[in-house]
Amino acid sequence: MDKKQEVESFVYVKQAIDILKQYWRVFAISITICLGGAFFANWYIQPQYEVSSVILISKGDGPGNMQNPNQEFMKSFSIFKPVSDVQSEIMKMKSSELVYTAIKKTNMEISYFGKKGIKEREMYSDCPFIVEFANDSAQLLGVKIQVEQVFKGHFNLKAEYTDKPTRLYNYKANKIIGSVNSVVFNKQYAFGEVIHLDALSIRVIANKNNESVFNADTKYYFMFNDMNALTYSYQKMLDVEQVAKEIPATSIKLKVKDPQKGIDFITALTDAYLHKNIDEKNSVAENTITFFDEQLSLIGDSLQNAEKNLQNFQSNNKILQISNKADQIFKGSGELETQKADLEAKDSYYHFVLENLENNNNSSISVPSSAGVNDPVLNGIIEEYLKLNSERNNLIKNDQSQSPYYNTLNIKINNLKNDLLENVKLAIGSNNVHLKSINTRLQKTNAEISQLPKTQRELVGIERKYRLNDNVYTYMLQKKAEAQVAKASNIQEQDILEVAKLSSLDPVSPNRPINLIIGMFMGLFIPFIFFGAKAFMDDTISGDRMVESITNLPTIGTIYHRKIKAKQASVMIEAPRSAIAESVRAVRMNAQYRLQASAEELTNPNNLILVTSSNAGEGKSFVSLNLAVSFSLLGKKTILLDFDLRKPNNVSYFKAENELGISSIISGQAQLKDIRVTTGIPNFEYIPAGTIPPNPAELIGSELTTQLIEKLKLQYDYVIIDTPPVGLVSDAYLLMKNADLKIMVIREKVTPKGQIVNVFKEIEEKNIKNVCWLLNDVDITKTYYGVENEYFDVKG
Repeated sequence: MDKKQEVESFVYVKQAIDILKQYWRVFAISITICLGGAFFANWYIQPQYEVSSVILISKGDGPGNMQNPNQEFMKSFSIFKPVSDVQSEIMKMKSSELVYTAIKKTNMEISYFGKKGIKEREMYSDCPFIVEFANDSAQLLGVKIQVEQVFKGHFNLKAEYTDKPTRLYNYKANKIIGSVNSVVFNKQYAFGEVIHLDALSIRVIANKNNESVFNADTKYYFMFNDMNALTYSYQKMLDVEQVAKEIPATSIKLKVKDPQKGIDFITALTDAYLHKNIDEKNSVAENTITFFDEQLSLIGDSLQNAEKNLQNFQSNNKILQISNKADQIFKGSGELETQKADLEAKDSYYHFVLENLENNNNSSISVPSSAGVNDPVLNGIIEEYLKLNSERNNLIKNDQSQSPYYNTLNIKINNLKNDLLENVKLAIGSNNVHLKSINTRLQKTNAEISQLPKTQRELVGIERKYRLNDNVYTYMLQKKAEAQVAKASNIQEQDILEVAKLSSLDPVSPNRPINLIIGMFMGLFIPFIFFGAKAFMDDTISGDRMVESITNLPTIGTIYHRKIKAKQASVMIEAPRSAIAESVRAVRMNAQYRLQASAEELTNPNNLILVTSSNAGEGKSFVSLNLAVSFSLLGKKTILLDFDLRKPNNVSYFKAENELGISSIISGQAQLKDIRVTTGIPNFEYIPAGTIPPNPAELIGSELTTQLIEKLKLQYDYVIIDTPPVGLVSDAYLLMKNADLKIMVIREKVTPKGQIVNVFKEIEEKNIKNVCWLLNDVDITKTYYGVENEYFDVKG
C-alpha cells in the first residue's frame, strides 16, 4: 500500500470517528433503542428446543460389525436386498408420506396458543382443553378461535374474522372445499358438548393433565392447520443427515417450540419409517407367494394326470421298469426336459412381468430372484420400481397426489418402467434362443426314443412327462416355502440407537447473548449507514486528510469557522484574540517562511502572494483581506489588489468608489496615485477592481498589468492579489506568472471534490511552481488564552 492509499484509508477512519464524535447523541439513542429491541426479542420470542434421534440404517456389514444371523438367513432366500443405501433412506425419512403420517399421529391438525398480555406462545400437552373434530365436516382454516372459561364446566367460543374470505378444509378428503366471507360468533357451551356451526364441527373437552388449568390472565386459542402446508413446513424444518461417512446411521433433528411435541413427532416419524420398511418387504414376499400359487395350480393338474397315466400303463402292460438303453435315453431326455422346464419357468415369469407392466398392475410383480431368475440388473430395476410405486400408492392413499413430489415420482416411475420393459423384452429374446437350442436337442433324443420298442417307447414318454411335472412341482413348492419362511422371518435392518429426546436442556433460540451483540452493532450500524450514505452522496471536501489524498501539493494552513454577530469581515481588527484570528496569523507565518525560502536565490523582491479558489463562495476574498491586514499589523507596508475584474468583493468593506481602479490604470484612464485607497489601517492600502471592463482577460494578460505589479512590488513589503476563481475563468492563471506564492483556497463542506481535483491536475500539467492550498471554514470548538471565541462568517 503506497502513501496515498494509506492517507485515503486514514481519511475514511477519521471520517468515521468524526461522525461518531459529532453525532454521539444519535448513536447513544440508536444503541439504546436497538438494545431495547434485543431485550424485547429475547423476552417475547418463544424459545425453541432441538429434539434429536439416531437410527442405524444397516445392522451389519459395517466396520467391525458382526452380521446378524437372521439377516444371513434372509440372504439365503435372495428375496430381500440385504443392505440399504443411506442416502436413499434419508430421502425416505424426509418424504412427504412419512412426515404426513407422523403429523397425523401427533394430532397436529390443530394448534393451541396461550396469550398473556402481548406475549403469545404455542402450547401442546399443557393446554387446558382439547379439541376433537369431525373429519368429514368443513372446518375453518387458519382462524384463531378463543376458548374462554366462564365458570366450571362451561366456556365461551369466540371468533371474529371479516378481513377476507376464510378457507374451509375437509380433513377426510385432505383438501380445501370452499370458503366463507366472514366469521363471527360468540356463544357459551359446556365442555364435551358437540358444536355444529356452518364452518365448524367440534367438541371441546377439558384436558385431564394436572398441569393444564385455565389461568385468569391468559387468553387461550386454537386453530385448524392445512395438512399439506404443514407437511411441507415440517419437511423443510426436518434435518436428517448421515452421522459419519463410514457409519451407516442417520441423525434426525428438529427445532420446536414445545419439546414434548418434537419428541412425539420424531417418535411417530421413526415408527412410521420402520413400519414402512417392514411393509415393503412383506409386500415383496406376498407377491412372490401369489405367483407360485398360480403356477402350482397349473402344474398340479398336469402332475396328477401324468401320475395317473403312468400307473394305468404299468398296470395294463405289467411293466415295472424300462431297459438299460431306454433308461439312459430317458435320463438324457429328462435332463433336457428339466432345462427346458427351467427356461419355460423363466419365460413364464418374464411374460408375467410384461403383462402386469402393460396392464399397470404393479402390485402383483415380484423380484426375479424369488422366481429363480438370477439376473442382477433386472432384479435391481424391479426392486427400485416396486419401491417407487409403493411411495406413490402411499401418497395417493394419503390424498397427496397434488404435491410436487408426486409429479416427480411419476416421472421417475415412467422412466424406470420403460427401462424395465426393454430389459424384460431382451430377457425374453435371450431365453427363447436357449429354449430353441434345448428343443433341437430334444428332437434328437425323441428320434432315438422312437427307435425303441413300442411298449418301451410309450413307457418312456409317460414316465418322462410324469417326472418332469414332478420336478417342476417340487421346485415350485420349494420356492414358495422359501418365500413363506422369508415372510415369517422378516426382520428390521434398521434399529433406533437413540430414542427421540432433547439434544440439550437449553433452548437453541433465541440466542440471547448473540441478540444483544447484534443489537449493539445495529445501534452503531444504522446511524453509520445514514450518515455514511449522506457523506457518500456529499461530494465536497471534508478535512485536510481528504485534500492530502488527492494532491501532493503542500498546505499553508487552516482558517477556522465562526458565525458573526454583525457584518464584519476583517477578524484581525474586529476580533484579534479569537481562534480564527490566530489561524490567520499561522497562515501568515507559513507564507513568510515560503517567501523567504524562495527569495534566497532571487535579487528581485519576493513578496507577491496570489489568492484564488476553484469556485465562487469559497472564501478567497476573505482570506486575501485578512492576510493583508495581518501583514500590515506587523508594520509591513502592504497593499491588496482586487483583480477580480468580473465580480469585485471587498469594495463595500473599504467604502471605496468602484469607478476608478485596476481596470482604469491598465486601460490608461488613471494614474496609480488616483486609484489607491487608504483603509484607515496603518501600513495597509487597497486598490479596487474599478469599472467592470468588457475584456477582463485581455487587460489582465497585457504588459501594463506586469508593469503595474512590478512597480508595486518595489514600493511595498507585501502585495496581495485577490483573483477570480481559477476553476471558472483563466484570469488567475494569467497572474500566476507574476506571483511568488500562490494560495488555493478550499472551503470545507463547500468545494466539490471533483472540481478541485481537476484544478490540481491542471496546475500540475501547466507546471506552475510555489502553489499551496489552504483549508477554509473548518469548524472547531476551542478557546485561546482564556478568551471566549468570537463568531465570524468566513465567506468571501
